[in-house]
Amino acid sequence: MELTLWLADISHWYQQRKDDQGRELETILFSAPDAVFGPYLTADQSKAIACWLDGCLRLFQHYRYNNPSRAFEYLMYTASKLEQVGCNSSTDIEIRDWCLKRLQHITVLSLEFCAEQSDQTAWLAKANRVIEGHVKLMEALAWNESRKHDQVIWH
Repeated sequence: MELTLWLADISHWYQQRKDDQGRELETILFSAPDAVFGPYLTADQSKAIACWLDGCLRLFQHYRYNNPSRAFEYLMYTASKLEQVGCNSSTDIEIRDWCLKRLQHITVLSLEFCAEQSDQTAWLAKANRVIEGHVKLMEALAWNESRKHDQVIWH
């Protein structure tokens, strides 16, 4: 699917949205073309990735209280796509940086969500895996280290 067509689909969903349209939103999000995630930064790409992230968070909220496992799966799906883009060296640096910043927010949200759950034994294990994975990724990317000045746009 072409980026402009996908943007039209998600825009239509926003105009028509109702609380019972989780499946429709899921279909749109899972059909997102590669251009949503780069490699080039354009106005349409920027709008598309923001809509994609918003949609993923809406699905998380939709399932948060009545199906925690499914809600967590949406967080992990979102995190994995953000990681994928953040690690792709052929993607525009501003897109990568945006994704890694949002990934940090998703990681915190995931940990808070795990802490809210009643079966702490199972959810603590999930939280620990989230932490371990995030630490390994950020160490591998060395994204926040000052020696990585070539990965930051100085203003």
